[in-house]
Amino acid sequence: MEFSGRRNEPPGHRNLLRDGREESEGSSFVSFDPSRDPFRVRQHRSEESSWTHEAKSGCGPATFFAARSMTTPSQTPPRVWFDLARAGNFPSVASNVLAALVLSTPHAPGWPALGPFVLAAIAGCLIYAGGATFNDVADAGFDARHRPERAIPRGVVRRSTAAWVAGAELAFGVGLLVYAGAGLAWALALAATILAYDWIHKKWIGSVVLMAGCRVLLALTVASWPGQIRTPALLAWIAALFVYIVTLSLIARWEYKGAPASSRHSADGRQDAGATLKAAKIGRSVGRLLAFIPLVDAIALLVVGAWIPAIACAVAVPLGRWAQRLAAST
Repeated sequence: MEFSGRRNEPPGHRNLLRDGREESEGSSFVSFDPSRDPFRVRQHRSEESSWTHEAKSGCGPATFFAARSMTTPSQTPPRVWFDLARAGNFPSVASNVLAALVLSTPHAPGWPALGPFVLAAIAGCLIYAGGATFNDVADAGFDARHRPERAIPRGVVRRSTAAWVAGAELAFGVGLLVYAGAGLAWALALAATILAYDWIHKKWIGSVVLMAGCRVLLALTVASWPGQIRTPALLAWIAALFVYIVTLSLIARWEYKGAPASSRHSADGRQDAGATLKAAKIGRSVGRLLAFIPLVDAIALLVVGAWIPAIACAVAVPLGRWAQRLAAST
């Protein structure tokens, strides 16, 4: 289903932080008191230098992940929900919708009517937000071990609350598409694929097909609107998009391959920290690949001569990189 460092202390130093996290002497265990304010933390710079210090000092993975969560920009409740929704990827969703509308028109390709485009883009972002939030709900146990800085493991958002919000976002987004005239079967297939991916993606490597299927089914659902048809150009673009997302998803699966569980203490803390650094670098690469999804849309639009929509999709690339600075994308 597009997410300032901290004061460098020696690993044996007892460091009680203002937001309730305490690092014990000679241990990588980090405790967190959710009753205290998790947002009041001091902001620092030089993220890379702090990561390098983690690797050299031998601090455990739990210390790294807790520190990583404390050094992101101060999170207000709206920011938490945008992170759960992976709002950093919304520009790529809007770009996919635009490409689907243009490539499925039976007339000369051009800019679609503004009203249908805006409605479809909002619906697509809501569906994406619901699917991404459900992803964190399904992964709560995994994230507690590997990504404890995320909102649900930290206790910032209740798992049940996140599930209700995700369900509302998904239902409202699907409802908007159907209300606008999209085929009910296509819309339900989209929702079912999203839920299936969220449920099994950590258990089955073949789920990357479902991940790509979510983007493809969104395009096909939009193309099922009255007056739209499945043109050869649309099908060729969908095939290219499918291959791109499958490749991206396979790379993303490596993000956690080397990241040790936060509850495990290895005899060699440097090895654990090195694996964590590798996972973080892969995560940033995946974020960049997510931001470049609109480039696939732009190329397909250029092929059919839709220059203005192609330029809009190309602009969505830097817009997506900017959005990823404001909200999570992975």
